[in-house]
Amino acid sequence: MKIRITLLALSLSTVQLSADPLKTDTAVFQQADASSPIITQLKRGENVEPAGDAPAGWRRISVTGTFEAFVHSRDISKSLEVREGANLVTAPSKTAPILSVAQKTDQTEITGLRGDYCQIKVTKQLEGFIAIGQMANRPAESALAPIAGSPVPPPVAASNALGRAVPSGNTADLPRLFSGTLVIARRALLNPNPPYDYQLTDLSGRRFAYVDTKRLVLTGRIDSFLDQIVIVTGTVRNTVDGKDLVVIAESMQAK
Repeated sequence: MKIRITLLALSLSTVQLSADPLKTDTAVFQQADASSPIITQLKRGENVEPAGDAPAGWRRISVTGTFEAFVHSRDISKSLEVREGANLVTAPSKTAPILSVAQKTDQTEITGLRGDYCQIKVTKQLEGFIAIGQMANRPAESALAPIAGSPVPPPVAASNALGRAVPSGNTADLPRLFSGTLVIARRALLNPNPPYDYQLTDLSGRRFAYVDTKRLVLTGRIDSFLDQIVIVTGTVRNTVDGKDLVVIAESMQAK
């Protein structure tokens, strides 16, 4: 009987601990390390859900929300969905840390293009770490700037980075802003028969999307924009063969 009472007391203690609201705004780190990327920021008063063991000074928790991530364009299907099993990374780079692996139940939305990578918003459950005890006194500035799960900034005129799309809506069918260098897609030797006449390239000169100009409304000739950094308003789609992305342009202006 005493053993049962003890177990019951421990169980109630655990439930109470997990239900305790946070006493201050708290950063959720990807690893039990204050120098690892921040997944999200929890507000004071929010409850945390334990998710298993963690090193001393840390608590492993589960968080559900919408996070920012990047996925290689080859892992985007023809229906513009992230393929199951694809790596979701924290930056558009081969060496970027893996945030999570795409699952069939994930809700994803493409919000931009960064070279060979698509910037996405993904709604799912992730595990992370919060500092407790003495570790909790470490300043948040010691960590990297938030990458995934940080609040999505309001729409702006355009991004400073070439090849990046600035979100301007909540669905893939709403127009967005794309910044890049407009060049002719047709090249006699490298690409004699491209599906579109124009393309956008990043700082390295690599194509990140074709440009469909059928709906484009301009007051002058499109030739005046060639080899210049432009801002294109439009929606993104796959090409017919599913190998590339294309921006259905509605307007264009020099940056």
